[in-house]
Amino acid sequence: MKVFDHTYETLPSAYYSDEKSHTGRDDSTFFLLLISALLISLSSTLAYPSSTDIHYVYPDELILVSKVEKNGVFDNPLNRVLEDLFSKAKLNWSGYEYPAARMFQTLDDGIANFAVLPNSSILDECCIVGKMPIVSTELRVYHKKNVAPVSGISSLRGNHVITLRGYSYGPFKNFIADPVNNITRNPTGTHISAFAMLSKGRAKYLLDYNHPSILVLRNQPVHGLQFETINKIDLYMVLHKNYPNAKRVMEKLENIIQTIDIDGILSLPTE
Repeated sequence: MKVFDHTYETLPSAYYSDEKSHTGRDDSTFFLLLISALLISLSSTLAYPSSTDIHYVYPDELILVSKVEKNGVFDNPLNRVLEDLFSKAKLNWSGYEYPAARMFQTLDDGIANFAVLPNSSILDECCIVGKMPIVSTELRVYHKKNVAPVSGISSLRGNHVITLRGYSYGPFKNFIADPVNNITRNPTGTHISAFAMLSKGRAKYLLDYNHPSILVLRNQPVHGLQFETINKIDLYMVLHKNYPNAKRVMEKLENIIQTIDIDGILSLPTE
């Protein structure tokens, strides 16, 4: 898990790493004291009503990217937008990168208290979702030119489709999973591997989002590739209900974010 901090205190290391002591001591008393200290730290951190720090989580496979770093990792441009937002709101914050399923779990459990996500019914119990989207992206179906184009999600019936692990694909989740539609999913872990599979003919179609796809195809072009856009995805700010004065804070954040040049900061890639 990747971590970055804009705060004086971060989540205890027990949340995100398996850190080991480097003191060289083999003393059971020392380890008992260490465990006691961690338990005290955990109990105090989980008491969110006493904390106004923002603990932001985002998925390791992003749907909104602006560039590829030298190490091949996708840049998350939303971090720069949020840095401006929380600075103006005078809130300390830290960010944590997780696999998508674990990201939702930490948000649901209240370990994390902020995210930027598509609006979904799975957030109803734990969180407040902003009233207005802060940015949008597209869900596309990619295929080679010798494969029939699609007119919508229903065109994928009876076909092999490459999908990204951890993505729910929003309103299409149930349709894709329904055995009646006979869609064979070929899951993979990254956008790069997804296009490699499509290039090798592992499936006829690939479901992916436009911004990471554009970046992958700049460095890994697939000959004769075509796509159709089947859905527009709006992303909203999400704040945990246990955050102090959550509704008022969300209103404040939405007022501030309207003053920020989001498009200028994001610099999202175009064809």
